[in-house]
Amino acid sequence: MEMPNQPIGQFQEILRAELKKVNQFACVKHEDVFLGLRRLCASCKRLSPEEVEPMAKKIRGLGEEIVHLDTYVRLNYMGFQMLTEKFDACLGTSGSPLFVSGLHCEPFCNIRFDDILILLGLAWARWRSAQAPAEQSKDATWKPPESFIRNTSKYWVQPDKVVLLKTRIVEHLPYLIFGASQSEQEKLLEPFALLDLEYSGGMDSQAMNAYAGTMEESQLLSSVYFDSPDAISYQERIRREEGARLVRFRWYGENNQEDDKEIYIERKIHHEGWGGAKSAKERCVLPQSDVFDFMKGKFDIEAYFAKLAANGTKEKTIKGMKPIAIEVNKMIQEKKLQPIIRTSYYRCAFQLATDNKVRISLDTQMSLLNEYQANGHPNKPWCLVGTDTLQRDDIYRFPYAILEIKLQDVSEAPLWLRQTLNDIGAIQVHKFSKFQHAMAFLHPQRVPILPHWHQDFDEWHKAKEERKLRVGKGNLSAMLRSEPAVDDLAVPNVSKIVAPHGEGHFLKDMENLDPKAVFANERTLLHYAEKGMYVAAVAVVVLHQGGRYKVLGGLLVAMTAVYYVWILVAYFQRLDEIKGRSKVVKNREARLDWSIGPLLAATMVSVVLGFSLYKGWHGLLQRHELA
Repeated sequence: MEMPNQPIGQFQEILRAELKKVNQFACVKHEDVFLGLRRLCASCKRLSPEEVEPMAKKIRGLGEEIVHLDTYVRLNYMGFQMLTEKFDACLGTSGSPLFVSGLHCEPFCNIRFDDILILLGLAWARWRSAQAPAEQSKDATWKPPESFIRNTSKYWVQPDKVVLLKTRIVEHLPYLIFGASQSEQEKLLEPFALLDLEYSGGMDSQAMNAYAGTMEESQLLSSVYFDSPDAISYQERIRREEGARLVRFRWYGENNQEDDKEIYIERKIHHEGWGGAKSAKERCVLPQSDVFDFMKGKFDIEAYFAKLAANGTKEKTIKGMKPIAIEVNKMIQEKKLQPIIRTSYYRCAFQLATDNKVRISLDTQMSLLNEYQANGHPNKPWCLVGTDTLQRDDIYRFPYAILEIKLQDVSEAPLWLRQTLNDIGAIQVHKFSKFQHAMAFLHPQRVPILPHWHQDFDEWHKAKEERKLRVGKGNLSAMLRSEPAVDDLAVPNVSKIVAPHGEGHFLKDMENLDPKAVFANERTLLHYAEKGMYVAAVAVVVLHQGGRYKVLGGLLVAMTAVYYVWILVAYFQRLDEIKGRSKVVKNREARLDWSIGPLLAATMVSVVLGFSLYKGWHGLLQRHELA
């Protein structure tokens, strides 16, 4: 009875010993990087011109160490997971799920990357300030504007590339932490920001609490999207109808249903590029205590904004928010909109606190929740709360991080950012929408049209289910030989191409052909074919003349055949170019015609006219001689 337990006990002892080593190394390395960055921040206050480049090299070196630490944590987590799964497969046990779930409580899985990433951003900010002090605004605190008009491109980033991406961005743009100025971020430079830890034994909860910081580089952001039971807003958005509108209620941080919690009422509107107008997001703000009445059409909007005016709110702010509140309230009542899905994720942002021209945001750990209830939340609270029970199918976890690059009055992303997108293998996704993705997977019965990226995710889900079935059957040979690595199914295998006119990142796009261009291409083919028929008719006539004309007729037949092959090849080449012009990266200045085409068609017509004139003149001379 003891023999089967001996290898299990020995394996558990080995795991505990290795886990202790991993915990100790990760925590010591974090402290070493933390203190190193603090020293560099202090050194960056006073830099001579000859010290600028060496200091940049040192900061960049510590940024690489942060990336290595992140890789170390991920590889060890994956290693423990794979080892325990293989052990279970060999001995027929089932201890892996319990052990892996316990890893989330281990110190190496709770390393405070927030602290060292913020310090890295501070080091680069001070380095930039040392070069151009007048361009830095130290104490500016960013607040979200009431209106956004922007040009946005979205990318999927694999989770293991997120830390690398952040270290590259902070070299050029500072962290933008909602409600926190650079002075508040610099609290991490205080002497007791990091407490020394005892690594002689296991870490207790008190040590872990002391180790955990309070400054976070990513903030929780949640949005509840509204739609009708028949998904009218979804259909308008996915069809990209001009003026399609979408309503969502958003808040920052945790929401414990506090009455004074600020809820942003947002209306997004889509405009096609040919109309000249820009797609925009406009918002107003309400206290949470008024949201339920607002949602049910019982809220007195006029009285609310009159109260704001009496309390000293600027008239410009009221003029910007009041029309949005009226419009959204009217949409909810007329279209019978109700909460249908929720998105929750951690967002970090990078931009100058005093400038909205270039903004980069990165959303991680995104979860999508089903908010739908019959009759649209008939009673308070207005949305789901933490104590509500959800089914397994009511939650969807998105595997990628989502990078958004938002530009105002800037035509192109900077070169360093385009190169970074190449280095991390980012996938640019045409018109990606969190709302559309959530609707497609949480409410598939309500949506008649699916997003163009849906098939990749559907195949990924099927592959994961097949893997679970193989593991559940205890197929030892599959586990030990042909079973793919755990990381192989961490994200979908997306069908993509290398983005044209980029620096090497990938592109996931949809076919969005312009029917007018396709039909114009077909008409062009028919016009050119008509000119070839003229020559072909002449060739037939010449061949029937006999004698020396047979050679000329044969040449005309051969020329006509080559001509028809050319116009067919040109047709398909032009069709490919039309497809390419529908992509995200467009080159609208590229010509779709062939410059020598009209010349060749004119030559064909000239041959027919020349032969006709020759035959007519020759016949006239013969009749004149006979007369």
